[in-house]
Amino acid sequence: MTDGYQIVSPDLTVKALRDSGYKSTAHALAELIDNGIEAGATLVEVFAVEEPGVATEKVRHRIDRIAVLDNGSGMDSEVLRRALKFGDGTRHERKGIGRFGMGLPNSSMSQCERVDVWSWTNGPDNALRTYLDLDEIRKGMSTVPQPVHDPLPDEWRELSEGLATTGTLVVWSRLDRVQWRGAATTLRHTEFLIGRIYRKFLADGRVRIRLVPVRNGRPTEGTFDARPNDPLYLTAVSSTPPPFHDQPMFEPFGAGSTGLIGVEEFDIEVDGEVHKVTVRAAMARDVARRADLADTPWPEQHRAKEPGATPWGQHARRNAGISLIRAERELDLDDSWVNDYDPIDRWWGVEVDFPPGLDEIFGVTNNKQAATTFTSLAHFDWKAEAEPGETYLEFKQRLAAEGDPRLPLIDLVHYLRDKLLPRLRAELKEQTRGTRPNRKRYDSATVKASYAIKRRVDEGHTGLTDDLSEQKTPDESRQEQLESLTRTHRFSREDAERLIEETLAQGRHVRMITSHQPDSPAFFNVEFFPELLQVALNMDHPVFEHLVASLDDDTTGLTREDLAERLTRAATAFKVLLFSWARFEDEQPPGPRERARKMRWEWGMLAKEFFSGADDEDD
Repeated sequence: MTDGYQIVSPDLTVKALRDSGYKSTAHALAELIDNGIEAGATLVEVFAVEEPGVATEKVRHRIDRIAVLDNGSGMDSEVLRRALKFGDGTRHERKGIGRFGMGLPNSSMSQCERVDVWSWTNGPDNALRTYLDLDEIRKGMSTVPQPVHDPLPDEWRELSEGLATTGTLVVWSRLDRVQWRGAATTLRHTEFLIGRIYRKFLADGRVRIRLVPVRNGRPTEGTFDARPNDPLYLTAVSSTPPPFHDQPMFEPFGAGSTGLIGVEEFDIEVDGEVHKVTVRAAMARDVARRADLADTPWPEQHRAKEPGATPWGQHARRNAGISLIRAERELDLDDSWVNDYDPIDRWWGVEVDFPPGLDEIFGVTNNKQAATTFTSLAHFDWKAEAEPGETYLEFKQRLAAEGDPRLPLIDLVHYLRDKLLPRLRAELKEQTRGTRPNRKRYDSATVKASYAIKRRVDEGHTGLTDDLSEQKTPDESRQEQLESLTRTHRFSREDAERLIEETLAQGRHVRMITSHQPDSPAFFNVEFFPELLQVALNMDHPVFEHLVASLDDDTTGLTREDLAERLTRAATAFKVLLFSWARFEDEQPPGPRERARKMRWEWGMLAKEFFSGADDEDD
């Protein structure tokens, strides 16, 4: 009996049950697939059923029901009833891919107003059925209905390709929160995520996931099996667009302490038990980003595109982040570790694989969609939190003394943030150095600078490069440039020769390259060749990452917010650069300070000439 003063009203209960935090329909479906795999299923079938919508000029179909059928072990009456009880479930242990066994009711009610579940352990004719209905809950239903004998309907028997003597069918109806209208669209979007979450099960054939759009009671031609979607792009056969659908697009990166290329391991102790965390890393192969290689597999129609604009580049953009694997199932693709302003981050892949015993350490959520503690450390910098003079070891000892819950993940995060990701980004920048000669910004800069230099020579202002042109032959100049590019700056001979020929063919008097110069404190270095100034930006200098990398003109896939962040970052870096020069002058004694001031004035006058008078020149 109630007197109207319940602690929680039925309406509030319903809202709480529905707002359970599932990111998408595909994420909600993943909970049902989890249940099937946990029950030993080798086949999971996902049906998206369309019915005719409102007739206008032509009858349009829209999704009406979604069903998931598996050939797992099935459930008896008690287990089936508990499976639909919120906050109960049947899996409280930490062994498999489940977490608290709450997935079935939470995920279902997040997408629809009614869910029916059939399950059988001795043939589909002996199936038991129960359900949840939000209208009945609003009216006061407080218990899961007792399962009743209800043979599996013929509709699902006819649609299934692998109906077994044991299994479970979950049907969502009265859909009101599904993201997409059509069956084929729903399943196409679902495959990308499902293929990534269960890629390990799909790749080795342990589980087959069949995606079936249904219209007029029959599967349409769009029926297909989910393919593995590997964000490390090491799987031979995957959903990656051609030409990388049947060959790995990435390769393992890093030696690794395990003896396996691209594999590193960490031990984390919890309550006296040691758990192993495995980190796998990969980066794009040269042929994924370079159409100019002799053995490039790029289809002809894509060879004029930037790598990021290709179908496989766009695919990689959607997989950017660190993939968290828990019990062989992807928990989350954490993009907190990605620089949104830098498209290069789509070309590396990192996987962190941990066991369920570390759920609390990583901060795994009940719906298995995030690891909140791990994510919160994406921008963690131990040096910023360390006390003056404190070493890394002393910093960790202090965290231990203070009982800081982040301590178990500190070594892992330090490796990812300060070692692995910087090396990956540096290698990727090195991979395409000098291979993008037609970038508009760089072409515009070299046109302006070359025009200004020719004008100054005509006015009688000569430099070392002009004197060298009278002392050395073109062949000698070409050889010196080749040695500089290959030996000093580590370009491949093929790339170096192409750069030299392009510079000569375009009649340029300047060339800008990027180069690793870890022993140089300079942001850039200058080399002098006959009629050519070569400026080498130091990729190991902080200004490169903060200013030059932010202004990279590969904007493929970037949003307006990403571009705004880039500009803000670059503007900040430019101001800091000027402040550093100002302080340089400030610290000079009177004589050198005056010379520095004079150099600044003269450089400014020359810069004024370089920036003016060449806007319309294209020679």
